Amino acid sequence: MPFIDFTSNPNRGSTSAQENGAPYHIPATEYSTAWGCQWTDPEFGVLNEWDLQLLEHVNCSYLSSSRPPTLLALKQHAQSLTNLIKKICVSTTFGIIDGKGERRPAFKKNEAFDWLKNLDEPYTNDDEFHHIPLWALANHVKSEDEETGIECHCPLTEARSSELTESGETTTLRPYCSHHNLVMHANKCLEILDHEYSATGGLSSLIPSGKEDDSEQMTAAKNTILGQLLLHQQHMVQRMQELEIQCARAVDILEGEAVVPMQMLQHLGPEVRLRGRELAYVQERFILANAGEDVFQLIHKVMDKQEAKIRAQDQMAYNSGVSGERMWSQAAAGEWYSNGLVPVDLTARFVRLKGSGGQSTIFIIPVIDHHPGTAQTRKMESQPTVVSVPAPSWPERASDLLKRENDHLQRVKKLEDENGTLARDKMEMQASLKIALAELRRTRHEVNFLREHLTRQ
Repeated sequence: MPFIDFTSNPNRGSTSAQENGAPYHIPATEYSTAWGCQWTDPEFGVLNEWDLQLLEHVNCSYLSSSRPPTLLALKQHAQSLTNLIKKICVSTTFGIIDGKGERRPAFKKNEAFDWLKNLDEPYTNDDEFHHIPLWALANHVKSEDEETGIECHCPLTEARSSELTESGETTTLRPYCSHHNLVMHANKCLEILDHEYSATGGLSSLIPSGKEDDSEQMTAAKNTILGQLLLHQQHMVQRMQELEIQCARAVDILEGEAVVPMQMLQHLGPEVRLRGRELAYVQERFILANAGEDVFQLIHKVMDKQEAKIRAQDQMAYNSGVSGERMWSQAAAGEWYSNGLVPVDLTARFVRLKGSGGQSTIFIIPVIDHHPGTAQTRKMESQPTVVSVPAPSWPERASDLLKRENDHLQRVKKLEDENGTLARDKMEMQASLKIALAELRRTRHEVNFLREHLTRQ
């Protein structure tokens, strides 16, 4: 019997597929279901395509039960089949199977066909290797239907092993737990979850929110493989969106031509001004007004707060493993910071002179909502001192028509209340009358009874 090297194939443990996409297995026969295991995969290195054709009738219940057969059980089964065939068919030839094994050639003990040595006796073997469960031959096919096709066992199904441990206890194994079966089982579970949560966004909605109420659930989600994968995916998508926004902002900054401020040309002397204008056309259209040192410091304070938030986001991205190392630089003080831009959105006010038309210069007052020099102006704009329009109100109508209508409604309401009171009084009087009539009948019966009793005396 040739030696089989199980470690030579790196793909051992996984299942390949045929050209039509179906996994390798021996098809079902008229008497048994299909049989598929690790050995039926040619990538495992044991059976090839020709061997699968030779084994097309090997399907039996020995290979399809939850307990895998041993080599002894297979030989006993083969011997029983041989004896059954011997009873059915007539043999016209003779062989060397004489029950003694003295003639040559003879079957050696513990080899493949030693069970043919003597068909008149039940085959037994005390060899240790004949009693090892062959888990690789466990049938992965659970059932087969004409409509639904082949149904495989769950890869997490446990089976009890017949081997005993040193302490004398039985062990449980997962005979159907191959790499391919695990992947397909996980894919099916994820498809079901994605369908169940399709109304809320699919698998991504499984992750709890970052609120304080969901902190325990978020901690539990981070301790699972699926939670870590989904969180990593969310971090990657969020990081990609941030990088796209930064790229778009950088393109917006570099899209136009760089200009030299017109005010700088006044400090360079007449020789430089004689050279002509150096791309200062845009500065003639827009002029910063009321932009002193206070505004400069205010904008930098706002940017410092924004930079702190961006730095925290970049640090979170770095801790999640979705940030590149080349975007980080070290300052002279030893602190690390991420390269990039610090954008802030501030409101500006654009002003031009009346009657100047569309070719006049536009003055820009930056940070108009928080400008220190325009605080009083903003207060005056928000709280005008003169109110020329009276405050709206809803006065009561006092016309004769409305008064007559209200009086009529009041009378109707009063009559309805009185009618309800009379109806309740009537019901109470009817109930009292019924009670009085019942008392009257009882009294009459008592009087009649006493009269009859006195008359008899």
